[in-house]
Amino acid sequence: MNIRDRVKLSLYSEQLMKPAAAEMPAKTTGSKRMVGSQTDTLSISKQAEAAQKNAPSLRSQMNGVQFEIYNLYVDRQRLNSQIDETLRESGISLSESEHLTLHVDGNNRIIVEGIEDEQKRTRIEAVLNNSDKRFGARLLSHAELIGEQNGTPLDKEAYEKWHVNEFLKTIAGLSLADVSLDEKGELEGGNERLIRVIESAKDPKSDLEKSFQNMLKKLKNVLVKGPDTIADRSASFGYAGGTLIDLNVSKGFSAGQLNEWLDDPFLKEVLLNNS
Repeated sequence: MNIRDRVKLSLYSEQLMKPAAAEMPAKTTGSKRMVGSQTDTLSISKQAEAAQKNAPSLRSQMNGVQFEIYNLYVDRQRLNSQIDETLRESGISLSESEHLTLHVDGNNRIIVEGIEDEQKRTRIEAVLNNSDKRFGARLLSHAELIGEQNGTPLDKEAYEKWHVNEFLKTIAGLSLADVSLDEKGELEGGNERLIRVIESAKDPKSDLEKSFQNMLKKLKNVLVKGPDTIADRSASFGYAGGTLIDLNVSKGFSAGQLNEWLDDPFLKEVLLNNS
């Protein structure tokens, strides 16, 4: 049981334990005009690679706020590179006139808008959603960190709902719709895999006792409140020229958007010289 638990926790931790801060955007304008000429995959990849290599030496020159912004920039470059590469490897190319909107729902599913070719739109959605890069979940977290830079706190209830749903999916192949609470406030429904998780949470010899206890407590909290009464996590980005574009925020992290609000000379030079 302990060996199986370790395997489960490894997968579970990789998918669930990323820190997040939420986005409730403030209005801005001109998102599309901030996209420059189309950047090829090699250039974007080199930008991301350079940013990661420079991080250790730059860290000593930055304060906490500067380094948070820099880390977001690195994450943005990585996402740009991987999304562009994934589309190109699947034989999908976008013209300079094609400006997409990527919506991500609470199930990590990406929905594409802004393209008239229905077949192409469907292909893009399939490629992004089926990628092992987990673009949907990563874009949700990235959007929430962008929100933090724009002064919006995390929607803790929405995040907890998403968190326990991912827990159920990863550990037992279930969703919130598959479980409920009985009159005594105990979990009912589910399957044998979930029963083993509940048993592990009660077993002081289990390596995952505390981890599972914590998640099952969160799960019960969500079920008491009622999943349908809690908002879902969501995010939206523009996408054009191999670049994600933040929508409806004052501080965006595409190259053009950074140039509009970033007034720190040192940080501006570091970020934009690598864009």
